[in-house]
Amino acid sequence: MTRIFIEAKHKNTTESVFITTLLKYLGIEASSFEICWVDGKDNLIKNEVKFRENTLMGGRNIIIFDADTPSTGCGYTATRERILSTFPDDVIIDDLYLFPHNHDDGIFENLLEDLALKDVHSKFFDCFNDYELCLGDKYVSPDLKGKLHTYMSAQKSLSNTQRKALGSGQCLFDDKRFWNFDVVELQPLKDFLAANVR
Repeated sequence: MTRIFIEAKHKNTTESVFITTLLKYLGIEASSFEICWVDGKDNLIKNEVKFRENTLMGGRNIIIFDADTPSTGCGYTATRERILSTFPDDVIIDDLYLFPHNHDDGIFENLLEDLALKDVHSKFFDCFNDYELCLGDKYVSPDLKGKLHTYMSAQKSLSNTQRKALGSGQCLFDDKRFWNFDVVELQPLKDFLAANVR
């Protein structure tokens, strides 16, 4: 079994739901993986026992975190080095992926923005960009997470049940009306999961 360690706090988060949906999309059996919620980048060390246990059972341990940006004191290179030096040398990290594309600075939501159907929903994205410009520097613009949440909650085709479930990370990632899992930007993560989850 592969244990997938992610930064999210629990299973009812957009990140956790997305990874589970993508694994299903790739045809990977649910019995071959377990998602472990770390609850923030600074809590990875608290999972040392889980890494050791899984290795002893013949499993693989992979990590999927945000690369973040230099403005937050991180960025792809610094985050990679920090994670790989978190544990003693005898704790096995089989592989590591950093959002958005495993080679650049950024966060999970940067990848989600790549998957959003901007051509189909151009009205939303054009209006949202105008809204951000209109706010100027007198107000705080929503962050990217807020923008993507608004993208989904603004969809008229959602039922009340689906709209309420957005707060639990249920962003309908398997619905082709909103997300495209065939974009080139998602290929590195697909390849990473296909190579590591078995």
